[in-house]
This record gives sequence, C-alpha cells and structure tokens, in this order.
Amino acid sequence: MIYPMTDFETPGTETSAPSPQPMALFRDRMRGPELASLYQAIWRLAWPAFLGQGISSMVMFLVRIIVSNLGDKAYNSVNIGMMVFFVVMTVIAAVGVGTTAQVALAWGAGDRRHAGRVLQQSLLWGFLLTVVIALVGMPTSKLLYHLLGADQETIRFGTTVLIWLYAATPLLAPGFFLAAGLRAAGDTRTPMVAGVIMAVAALTLSYGLILGKFGFPALGVLGAALAIDCSFFIFTLILGMLFLTNRTILKLPRHGWKLDTKIASAIFKIGLPSALEWILIQVGMLSYISVINKYGTEAAAGYFTGVAILTFAQTPGFGFQTAAATLVGQSVGGRQYDRAESVFRHCALMSFIFMVIMGVLFYFLVNRALLAYLFHELSPGSISYARTFIILLIYVMPLMGVSFGIGGGLRGAGDTVPPLVASITGVYGGRILAAFSLYYLFHPPLTVVWCSMFPDLILRILVMAARLKSGKWKKAKIAR
Repeated sequence: MIYPMTDFETPGTETSAPSPQPMALFRDRMRGPELASLYQAIWRLAWPAFLGQGISSMVMFLVRIIVSNLGDKAYNSVNIGMMVFFVVMTVIAAVGVGTTAQVALAWGAGDRRHAGRVLQQSLLWGFLLTVVIALVGMPTSKLLYHLLGADQETIRFGTTVLIWLYAATPLLAPGFFLAAGLRAAGDTRTPMVAGVIMAVAALTLSYGLILGKFGFPALGVLGAALAIDCSFFIFTLILGMLFLTNRTILKLPRHGWKLDTKIASAIFKIGLPSALEWILIQVGMLSYISVINKYGTEAAAGYFTGVAILTFAQTPGFGFQTAAATLVGQSVGGRQYDRAESVFRHCALMSFIFMVIMGVLFYFLVNRALLAYLFHELSPGSISYARTFIILLIYVMPLMGVSFGIGGGLRGAGDTVPPLVASITGVYGGRILAAFSLYYLFHPPLTVVWCSMFPDLILRILVMAARLKSGKWKKAKIAR
C-alpha cells in the first residue's frame, strides 16, 4: 500500500516525527469498512509469508527426518550445526531488518527511488559482512562443538557441516536482502514462490545427497550441508534474476553501485540491535542445550525433534510478524500513527488466534505413533521426550504469537532496541536463569526444566508492551 508524501521535508534531509503520544494497548477506534480494509491488508501480506515459511519449515523438518536415518549422534550434530548456521543467518538478517524498516518508511512516504537505493546499499554492505563471517567462522567450527561438550563423533560430524555452511554464506545472503526489500514494499508473494522452489530443491537434494538416492553419492552429514547451501543459492538466484529483468515492484538502481556510509549507518543502526538480539537468543538456546545434554543423548534428540515441530508450528506468527513490520513501517513513514497502532493490535490478535489453532491441531496430529513412524531410527526414549516437549510448546505458542506481532511492528518502525531488551530479559532472566537454577538446585525431571519457556515469553511481552504503550516507537527517521 502506498501513502502520499505529505508533511515530509524535501528529499536530501532526514524527516523528524513530532513528540510521540502514548498508545492505548486494548482500545481501538477503527470500525466498519476501515477495519475490514485493515484486516484485508494484514491477511494479504501475512498468508504468503507464513505459507512460504511453512513450506520451508516443513522441508527442514523432512530433512531432519532424513538425517535421523544416520543415528542419534549424526542427527544431533547436524541440528547443532544448523542452530549455529541460523545464528550466522540472523546476523545477516539484521541487515535485512534495517532494510525492511528503511524501505517501508520510504515506501510509506511515497519515495520509491530511495527505497531502491536502500536495497542497493544493503546488498553491497551485506555481501562484505558475509565474507567476514565466512572467514572467521570456518576456522572456529570445531572449537564450538568442543565448547558445547559434544563427544568426538558428534564433533567430527558437526565440524564438516559447519565449514560447508559457512563457506557458502556470501552466495546465500543476497536472497535475504532482496526478499526483505520486496516484503517491505508490500510484495510477500514473490519471496513465497521463490521459497517454495527453494524448499523443493532442499528436499530433493537432501534425500539424494544424504542417503545416496537419484544417482547421487551417499554423503551423509556432508550431503545435508551441501543440500542446504544449494537450495538457498537457488532462492538467491531466482530473486536476483527477477530484479535484473525488472519484474519486481521494487526497482534496483542501475547506477550508484558504490558504498554509501550514511544509508549504511541507518540500516545498521536499526539492524544491529536485531542482530544482537538474535545472537543472544541463539547463544542462550545453546546454553539451554548444555543443560538438556545433562539428561542424555535421548533427551537432546527429543528436544531437537520438538524444535523441528515448533519451526513449522510457529509459521503463522512469522506471517503476521511480516505483515506488522510492513504495515507499521509504511504507516509511520506516511505519519498515519492511528493506523500504525491499529496494525499492532490486530496483528497481535490475529497471530494469537492462529497460534491457538495451530496448537490444537498439533495436539491431536503429532502423537507418539506419528513421531515414531517419521523418526523410526530414533530410540523410543527420544520419541517420548519429543512428545512431552511438543505438549509444552502447544501451551506456550499463543504467547509466541503475541510476541511475533508486537516485535515485528516495532522492528518495522525501526525501533529495534526494545525487542532486544525484551529478548535478553526473557531468555536470560526467564528461561536460562530458571533452567540452570532448577537443575543445579533440585535436579528435577526434564519436563520441569522445559517449563522455563513460560517466564521467557511472558517477560518478553511485558517489556515490549511497555514500549508500545509509551508511543516512542513513532519517532522513526528516513536516512537520505
């Protein structure tokens, strides 16, 4: 949706917002056709995002099933490697968060040319960042598994996975930036289609390269890494070709392909808190795994299986997070603050409802018999742990939905520090503190330790709600 460029300063200057007004969290004045139009806008952006993410998540779930045929240790090593790789991708995605906010603000202000310029700079600076990450990450892959206390076989498997994932990052990352720009401009369908193709490629290559099907050699865990690399590169290639052939709503400038520190500063100012947030979350989760590992290999395998289910189950939240980021950013860019407030409320509500529905479906569908059939090489103990963890996830998923909706909107407005504070408070003040305290003081059953995810999500929501109520997120600026 495009908003007129009213009340904005002339191009070449930074815009400034008036003193922010506090926001009522639960009282919304939007009614009738206007509210129906808002729901249509949210749904139009959300469904392609969570459908595409859902398909990708389902494929990653199936990849885990394929890897489970290699045994518990290979399965755990690949899952740890993927967690670390996603830490790397969240650093890269931080550039995407800054890109999303700046493109959405410029788009809302009616300045399409500047929106394209922001995307251009994100590609240049993002590529440099990925080269540095690859050069640092590859030599330290083995050390990470040692720090996590893995056994020698898991270390050997995992190091192979990580090195190959790191090596490919400079070729994979541009796709994230291109997708972020398109979503910020209101096009969530193109990334969805590219994501579906990527997912099919990932599944086909994983089955072939891990187990030696379709005439491919059986490469085991190395095949898992290569399949992920190739599928992400296909995603980048598809979006790149669409931009080069001028078939996208957002246009890349043909000239000016040189580093612009002012635009880069705005992108990283917004993106770096998100990068730090996601890094700290993943570091916290890795610390969390160190507690789970104390309960044995079966407990860890059950946890990773549950996380694989969660990745798929939370896709509606991802969709509404994308919708909130785009619509809040565009509304703030057009100085339509009442509309931005309504986007927050209704995205959080819709995300909550859809996550409840997903939880109910997964309660009845994902039972022990299904898990044992899908992960037939895992031990019965691992399956039992997985089912227990999934039951707990079902109860916490509605809270995740609210967190997705609020966090996405704040990031879309360029206000990325409060989600960082919320995540640090929740993960470390809630989950990690509770898990370590429970284990070392009482040595309870693992189910009790897993319940630490509840204070985590509650604290996150409370911190972000306080920021939302203050109205300070309305002070966004467009870098020129």
